[in-house]
Amino acid sequence: MKILGVISAIRRSNMSMEEIRRWLGGQGAAEGVPRVVFPSDAEERRRWVLGGVGLALIFYAYFVSKTCASGVHPLSLFAWLWVYWGRGSDYAHGYVVPVIAAGLFVWKWRKGLHRVPVSTSNSGLAVILAAVTLYWAGVKAANARLVAGSLVVLIFGLVLYLAGWEWAKELWFPSAFLFFMIPLNFLDAYVSFPLRLFVAHVATVALNVIGVEVYQQGTGIYSRLDRFMPLEVADPCSGIRSLVALIALTSLYGYVTMNSTWKKWVLFVSSIPLAVVGNLARITTVALVAQGFGQDLAMKVYHDYSGYIVFSLAILCMIGLGATLNLDFRDWWDHWTKDDVRPPRPPRER
Repeated sequence: MKILGVISAIRRSNMSMEEIRRWLGGQGAAEGVPRVVFPSDAEERRRWVLGGVGLALIFYAYFVSKTCASGVHPLSLFAWLWVYWGRGSDYAHGYVVPVIAAGLFVWKWRKGLHRVPVSTSNSGLAVILAAVTLYWAGVKAANARLVAGSLVVLIFGLVLYLAGWEWAKELWFPSAFLFFMIPLNFLDAYVSFPLRLFVAHVATVALNVIGVEVYQQGTGIYSRLDRFMPLEVADPCSGIRSLVALIALTSLYGYVTMNSTWKKWVLFVSSIPLAVVGNLARITTVALVAQGFGQDLAMKVYHDYSGYIVFSLAILCMIGLGATLNLDFRDWWDHWTKDDVRPPRPPRER
């Protein structure tokens, strides 16, 4: 009621915008009274209005409008992502990706982003246009992943247009990190089968080297002595899904901890062999457990829980590689190669 009374009083008195600003605590306000600062520059007011309109359109297009579908049920993009993230551990990392991206923004802000000058860059309009085109194509093709990709491109385009290149340079990674929230299960058809063949072949070679007589047939591993039933390297065992999660984790770890661009790229690329080697170790040890302790223990217990162990080992390898990259090898080399020349002892007094 008090707010309605204030609004009616302002209307009756025909107060100007400058008088309203002073009355709310702007220029001329008493000391100690909180100030409500309004943008005084026309360009700044325009930037705030465009930013508000952009956020409203994003909310409607991606959180309200039912442009996607799960089965026969139309859903908004956010609802579609939420359904996909809940389908199992393969996509569960999608829940935390937006939270991590928001945390990176806060981290950048505390490190000095708020001191970076804000400017308008017309290059952002081209990025926004590309995002709108991608959104239109995704809606027309009923492809939810294109719609999700357009959201990431649109966020970066708005940052570039409303804040300028300096802000875009600081926020490109938090924006790009949002791509990891998009389910990439369509890669199974192109990458999963060759990866299954590779893992089965290398695991067969490794098992024969350590004395377990097996042979490969397609994506299956067979015991020559019939010590266990055939082990099939199925799609979940190819490593493609753990690869996506590990790539996201290594990119985040490298961005936060590495002090050089080449080190970040080395750590990022290393996620691929780390995921493949970790999954190879899992398949090999499943076969060892099956031969030594039986098929039931290997498939019903060890197989289900070994993924967590292998993924944890991959994380430890990632941390170790990051620590190695951050070592100052020149200082370390000088420390170990320079002679430790001690000053001569003073003569003893007799």
